[in-house]
Amino acid sequence: MRKLIQIGLCFVCALSLCACSATPELKKQTFTIELGQDVYANPSLYVKNANSRMEVRALSTGIRKKRNRFVTANMNYLVCGMYRFEIVSGSQTVTFHIKIKDTKAPTVSKSPDSITVTAGETIDWDSYFHASDLSGVEYTSDPAIETASTSEEVQLKISDRFGNSTTRTVQVNVN
Repeated sequence: MRKLIQIGLCFVCALSLCACSATPELKKQTFTIELGQDVYANPSLYVKNANSRMEVRALSTGIRKKRNRFVTANMNYLVCGMYRFEIVSGSQTVTFHIKIKDTKAPTVSKSPDSITVTAGETIDWDSYFHASDLSGVEYTSDPAIETASTSEEVQLKISDRFGNSTTRTVQVNVN
């Protein structure tokens, strides 16, 4: 009887040890996240069979862990790119990737119907439209404005460096 109890205990211990060091099973190999969204160090976001002993570690250089989030050094988010991470569970590890993409057009906080500028001056579009984007903002007008006396309706394209854009129509009056 004592032998059976010992064998049973050994079997239970062996099962629990195997469960503790089971290889993490990823939900998918590559996760795509929008630029500016938080990238958390929470294993349950990436692993099907997550447990409290698992840990997410960054393998790519230039990444810091800040309050359970991964960020690019000197930033509050991860910049666009492909990053390598690993899930550690005891002696088992599995690597995966997180791809940060910018798919959103710049945000325009002000959109006047018309503006008036002085002849000969370069138009500072940002002072009129106040657009912002984590990837930067560029303004392109069609037609290009000659700053001689004129009044013209212009299509202003506001884009970021990844090609995401929005268009505004504005009447430009040049005095």
